[in-house]
Amino acid sequence: MDISILEDIGLTNAEIKIYIALLELGSSTAGPIIKKTGLQNSVVHMTLKKLLEKGYVSYIKKGKIRHYQATDPKNIIDFIEEKRKRFEAILPQLLIKQKKKELQEAEIYEGFKGFKTMHYEFIKDAKPGEEYLYFAFGTEENPEFDYEKVFYFYREFEKERKQRGIILKGIAPMSIKEKYKGRELKNVLFVDFPTASNISIFRSSVMLTPWEEKQVCFLIHSKQVAESFRKYFYSIWNKYKKKSKLKN
Repeated sequence: MDISILEDIGLTNAEIKIYIALLELGSSTAGPIIKKTGLQNSVVHMTLKKLLEKGYVSYIKKGKIRHYQATDPKNIIDFIEEKRKRFEAILPQLLIKQKKKELQEAEIYEGFKGFKTMHYEFIKDAKPGEEYLYFAFGTEENPEFDYEKVFYFYREFEKERKQRGIILKGIAPMSIKEKYKGRELKNVLFVDFPTASNISIFRSSVMLTPWEEKQVCFLIHSKQVAESFRKYFYSIWNKYKKKSKLKN
């Protein structure tokens, strides 16, 4: 029998031994408890006192001798429920006291598998209507790496984002427009001037996929960094998207 749950609810090893011994013995004086548990006399008497205080043990007196017995194990559920209610009563004050600190950290992912994992990690808790901004993936051609599989992945990833109801907006260089065949283009702004690349912004996180010398990418959790890139994105989007619609 796994009795670890009894430790989890606050009973010591000695308390558990004595409580179980009393369940098996029924009504008992201290002597048989000492014999059954192998605990010292002083430990048994001190522990019985604690169990009485906690309500796990009761006793009756026959003459001057105490006969102990374990309370019904079902009562333990009531004890746990009472503690839960007492904790819930102070929970609002504890939450008020909690100092919420904005998470700031960076994660590093390597290889194409890490590249894909990072993207799904980026949107794992996404809710419909949330906004995903990106500066398109682009890099110097490297004969050692098949970039076509990256663009194929992005076509699949776009389907995933749309299924989740995420609002997509992207800025991409005109030179890679051909790579966007089969993808939704109404929320992509193609520009013929230099901009940032390999950057995605979602909530308070930023994803960087430089991918030049090594297949390494970064996921940065920082509200300040995310807001900075978001403002930069919209400084271009708001200025040129309307012009782009007029041309089309």
